[in-house]
Amino acid sequence: MFSGKTALITGASSGLGEEMARQLAAQGCHLILVARRTERLNALAAQLSAVTVDVITVDLADPQAPTRIFDQVASLERRVDILINNAGFGFQKPTLEMSLDEQLGMVDVNDRALLALTRLFAAPMAARGEGWILNVSSVSAWFPIPGMAAYAASKAFVQTLGRALHEELKPAGITVTTLSPGGTRTEFSSKARGQMDPSLEKAMMPVAPVARAGLQALARGRAVVVPGALYRAMTMLTRFLPESWVVRLAGAVMGRHE
Repeated sequence: MFSGKTALITGASSGLGEEMARQLAAQGCHLILVARRTERLNALAAQLSAVTVDVITVDLADPQAPTRIFDQVASLERRVDILINNAGFGFQKPTLEMSLDEQLGMVDVNDRALLALTRLFAAPMAARGEGWILNVSSVSAWFPIPGMAAYAASKAFVQTLGRALHEELKPAGITVTTLSPGGTRTEFSSKARGQMDPSLEKAMMPVAPVARAGLQALARGRAVVVPGALYRAMTMLTRFLPESWVVRLAGAVMGRHE
């Protein structure tokens, strides 16, 4: 479906972003790869030489980064058909053990940059009457998590925004899909948690099927996709349990820290 299109992917230097780049390139989709690590982006671009690949190095924690990305895409004379807001980070730390800069940095990357890029690139998509936007959230969006409070809240923002825009932008010809993975074996997970709890490690999914689920859901026009039967069951539990139970359970399972 995406052959001959151009996708811009943030957080493309590793994990889900890198895997989505590989899967899209295999479909014949051209790429604009965005991340902070130039060497890794260039190495990936060299491996995907069967399609046109441009690299943009930027730190999305900078409030001006989305505008610079948009302007650089224009200077390259590239048209973005597919926007994949994949960049994000988080910490498994209690709120009072995190600096304010760490917490606001999460909001800047996970939410502010995602919203800005969505707004910037959705406008030309709407003018053309066609476009696709994939926002990467998390199953954490369903769970207020003591011990990961700011991260879970940032992903709840992504989830709520995506669900609303799925309906709002549909008349303009734009598909907005929210990918909400559970535990996935990426650099993000190792950095967020440090030493992974063995019971949580067993539930981690490989990156390839998670990326594939997101791209397939985008192609099919779905609003939200949660890869993995276990994680879909977890999100369904929130419909039936009292909210106070959900918060305590999330803190006990996901908010544990050394």
